[in-house]
Amino acid sequence: MKIKDLMEGCVVGTGSDYVVVQKENKRYLIEILPGTIKELKNSSTPYGSQID
Repeated sequence: MKIKDLMEGCVVGTGSDYVVVQKENKRYLIEILPGTIKELKNSSTPYGSQID
């Protein structure tokens, strides 16, 4: 499964390095490693945006 397949799911849980997404009757754990989040310069479109 790819992350884009979960886009219409609902976030039902979070932790310091994971997100739990429910889609239909299944739940999926997404681990975020390493724990970095970067803001994009153009927040309206994540594709092709430059990273600050």
